[in-house]
Amino acid sequence: MRLFSIILVVVLSIILLVYFLFDQSVRDFGRPTYRIIPILSQDKKSTIYIKTKNWGVTGDHQLTVVSTSPEKEFESDSTKEIIFKGLEPFLYKSNKDTLFLYVWEKSIIPENFRSKWIVKQTEIDNSKMMNLRKDNSFNKLSED
Repeated sequence: MRLFSIILVVVLSIILLVYFLFDQSVRDFGRPTYRIIPILSQDKKSTIYIKTKNWGVTGDHQLTVVSTSPEKEFESDSTKEIIFKGLEPFLYKSNKDTLFLYVWEKSIIPENFRSKWIVKQTEIDNSKMMNLRKDNSFNKLSED
Protein backbone atom coordinates (compact mmCIF):
# COMPACT_ATOMS: atom_id res chain seq x y z
CA MET A 1 0.00 0.00 0.00
CA ARG A 2 2.85 2.38 0.82
CA LEU A 3 4.54 1.63 -2.53
CA PHE A 4 1.27 2.34 -4.33
CA SER A 5 0.98 5.72 -2.58
CA ILE A 6 4.53 6.68 -3.55
CA ILE A 7 3.97 5.68 -7.19
CA LEU A 8 0.69 7.60 -7.24
CA VAL A 9 2.35 10.75 -5.87
CA VAL A 10 5.19 10.50 -8.43
CA VAL A 11 2.78 9.95 -11.34
CA LEU A 12 0.54 12.84 -10.26
CA SER A 13 3.61 15.08 -9.87
CA ILE A 14 4.77 14.23 -13.39
CA ILE A 15 1.28 14.87 -14.79
CA LEU A 16 1.09 18.25 -13.03
CA LEU A 17 4.57 19.21 -14.25
CA VAL A 18 3.75 18.30 -17.86
CA TYR A 19 0.45 20.17 -17.63
CA PHE A 20 2.14 23.27 -16.22
CA LEU A 21 4.81 23.31 -18.94
CA PHE A 22 2.27 22.67 -21.70
CA ASP A 23 -0.16 25.25 -20.35
CA GLN A 24 2.58 27.91 -20.23
CA SER A 25 3.64 27.23 -23.82
CA VAL A 26 0.02 27.34 -25.01
CA ARG A 27 -0.51 30.73 -23.33
CA ASP A 28 2.63 32.12 -24.99
CA PHE A 29 1.85 30.62 -28.41
CA GLY A 30 1.15 33.28 -30.99
CA ARG A 31 2.35 36.15 -28.86
CA PRO A 32 4.99 38.33 -30.49
CA THR A 33 8.51 38.39 -29.14
CA TYR A 34 10.34 41.67 -28.71
CA ARG A 35 13.99 42.60 -28.64
CA ILE A 36 15.58 45.99 -28.00
CA ILE A 37 19.15 47.08 -28.71
CA PRO A 38 20.09 50.36 -27.01
CA ILE A 39 22.92 52.29 -28.65
CA LEU A 40 24.55 54.97 -26.53
CA SER A 41 26.26 57.94 -28.16
CA GLN A 42 29.96 58.43 -27.56
CA ASP A 43 29.32 61.38 -25.22
CA LYS A 44 26.79 59.18 -23.35
CA LYS A 45 24.12 61.88 -23.61
CA SER A 46 21.81 60.28 -26.14
CA THR A 47 20.47 56.80 -26.75
CA ILE A 48 18.80 55.45 -29.84
CA TYR A 49 17.06 52.08 -29.94
CA ILE A 50 16.79 49.37 -32.55
CA LYS A 51 13.73 47.31 -31.73
CA THR A 52 12.38 44.16 -33.33
CA LYS A 53 9.02 42.47 -33.09
CA ASN A 54 8.67 38.89 -34.36
CA TRP A 55 5.45 36.92 -34.68
CA GLY A 56 3.98 33.94 -36.48
CA VAL A 57 4.12 30.22 -35.80
CA THR A 58 7.86 30.13 -36.47
CA GLY A 59 8.57 33.78 -35.69
CA ASP A 60 9.33 34.48 -39.33
CA HIS A 61 7.46 37.78 -39.56
CA GLN A 62 9.56 40.70 -38.38
CA LEU A 63 9.13 44.43 -37.97
CA THR A 64 12.18 46.50 -37.04
CA VAL A 65 12.15 50.12 -35.96
CA VAL A 66 14.80 52.69 -35.13
CA SER A 67 13.32 54.68 -32.30
CA THR A 68 14.00 57.17 -29.54
CA SER A 69 11.59 55.35 -27.22
CA PRO A 70 12.99 52.81 -24.74
CA GLU A 71 9.73 50.83 -24.56
CA LYS A 72 10.50 47.20 -25.43
CA GLU A 73 7.00 46.17 -26.50
CA PHE A 74 5.80 48.49 -29.23
CA GLU A 75 3.40 49.21 -32.03
CA SER A 76 5.25 50.98 -34.81
CA ASP A 77 4.62 54.68 -35.35
CA SER A 78 5.49 55.78 -38.88
CA THR A 79 5.35 59.44 -37.81
CA LYS A 80 8.17 59.09 -35.26
CA GLU A 81 10.13 55.93 -36.10
CA ILE A 82 12.12 54.57 -39.00
CA ILE A 83 10.37 51.33 -39.96
CA PHE A 84 11.74 48.28 -41.76
CA LYS A 85 9.77 45.16 -42.68
CA GLY A 86 11.13 41.66 -43.17
CA LEU A 87 13.74 39.49 -41.50
CA GLU A 88 17.17 41.00 -40.92
CA PRO A 89 16.52 44.20 -42.93
CA PHE A 90 19.93 45.74 -42.25
CA LEU A 91 23.38 45.60 -40.71
CA TYR A 92 24.46 48.49 -38.56
CA LYS A 93 27.30 50.19 -36.78
CA SER A 94 27.63 53.42 -34.89
CA ASN A 95 30.28 56.08 -34.56
CA LYS A 96 29.90 58.97 -32.12
CA ASP A 97 26.33 60.16 -32.75
CA THR A 98 25.84 58.58 -36.18
CA LEU A 99 24.03 55.32 -36.84
CA PHE A 100 25.06 53.70 -40.12
CA LEU A 101 22.50 51.32 -41.60
CA TYR A 102 23.37 49.05 -44.51
CA VAL A 103 20.02 48.16 -46.04
CA TRP A 104 18.49 46.39 -49.02
CA GLU A 105 16.00 49.22 -49.34
CA LYS A 106 16.05 52.63 -47.66
CA SER A 107 13.22 53.50 -45.33
CA ILE A 108 11.58 56.86 -44.87
CA ILE A 109 12.94 58.97 -42.01
CA PRO A 110 9.87 60.81 -40.73
CA GLU A 111 9.96 64.53 -40.02
CA ASN A 112 8.94 63.86 -36.40
CA PHE A 113 11.89 61.55 -35.78
CA ARG A 114 13.46 63.69 -33.07
CA SER A 115 16.93 62.61 -32.10
CA LYS A 116 20.42 63.99 -31.69
CA TRP A 117 21.52 60.98 -33.71
CA ILE A 118 22.24 61.17 -37.43
CA VAL A 119 20.91 58.12 -39.27
CA LYS A 120 22.62 57.30 -42.57
CA GLN A 121 21.23 54.57 -44.79
CA THR A 122 23.29 52.93 -47.53
CA GLU A 123 21.54 50.64 -49.99
CA ILE A 124 23.50 47.52 -50.89
CA ASP A 125 22.71 44.43 -52.93
CA ASN A 126 22.35 40.92 -51.55
CA SER A 127 25.90 39.73 -52.36
CA LYS A 128 27.41 42.77 -50.63
CA MET A 129 25.08 42.22 -47.65
CA MET A 130 26.22 38.59 -47.37
CA ASN A 131 29.88 39.66 -47.46
CA LEU A 132 29.31 42.33 -44.81
CA ARG A 133 27.57 39.77 -42.56
CA LYS A 134 30.95 38.01 -42.31
CA ASP A 135 32.66 41.25 -41.25
CA ASN A 136 32.79 41.52 -37.46
CA SER A 137 32.78 45.33 -37.55
CA PHE A 138 29.08 45.25 -38.50
CA ASN A 139 26.33 44.38 -36.06
CA LYS A 140 23.49 42.02 -36.94
CA LEU A 141 20.00 42.01 -35.50
CA SER A 142 20.12 38.25 -35.02
CA GLU A 143 22.22 36.55 -32.40
CA ASP A 144 23.68 33.87 -34.70
